Amino acid sequence: MHELSVAQGIVSAALSHIKGRGKVREVHVAIGELTHINAEQLAFAFEIASRGTPLEGAMLETRVIEARLRCISCGREGKSFTCEECGSAMEVLAGEELLLERLKLVEGDGDAQGSGD
Repeated sequence: MHELSVAQGIVSAALSHIKGRGKVREVHVAIGELTHINAEQLAFAFEIASRGTPLEGAMLETRVIEARLRCISCGREGKSFTCEECGSAMEVLAGEELLLERLKLVEGDGDAQGSGD
């Protein structure tokens, strides 16, 4: 399950952003459709990877970035890796991303302290 290594990367990136400023309440990530990352499995892996860190217990919110491809010859956009119009290869415009978009921190009383990328 590659979701565990992805979750470990998210935890590492988040920790480098918060730099000891407190506990994290929410982690928001965007996952490209072409990464084939399963959001449910990622949430489970995140739970494991975040244990013992300021991210432990944080809610992982995910959104999917839809795949977008364009023909390298005629410019037609589509979902297939081969152009349905001319048969040429397609270039990926979107859908391979994995982005740490936002962190919500908790102050002692549970209020959001701030956010980061």
